[in-house]
Amino acid sequence: MVSIKLKSKKTLRKKCDKLWSEIVRSKKYCEKCGILANNPHHIIGRVNYVLRWDLKNGCLLCQNCHWLQKYSAHQDPLGFMEWLKLSRPEDYEYLKQRKNQISQPNYDEILKYLKFHEALTSSGSLEKLIRKSINGEL
Repeated sequence: MVSIKLKSKKTLRKKCDKLWSEIVRSKKYCEKCGILANNPHHIIGRVNYVLRWDLKNGCLLCQNCHWLQKYSAHQDPLGFMEWLKLSRPEDYEYLKQRKNQISQPNYDEILKYLKFHEALTSSGSLEKLIRKSINGEL
């Protein structure tokens, strides 16, 4: 009898976290000040599993805008939310509506969603994305 090892929730969660982070980092520049950046930030904290891997719940920030300066996302969360409301009003409203919803994460669906967006950002064209999808690479 062949035994199939199922991936643990922890393994799937880590895989989703890594992919989410890579996609957010692909923006390359701080969304707040415009300099090169490498700090993906969850707008609504990671403990919220409804939004944890939602790309609308992420932004790329430099160290200063993420946590170092007094005006950063972690030092001044209210100021950060005001910035978000002005710069990404649709995402702000979306997050406001979804943040109190409760659901169990479906890691397979989350991975599909993230892999699709990763392919979309890295493929460079819709034609390449369709080809990857047909070949079962997504």
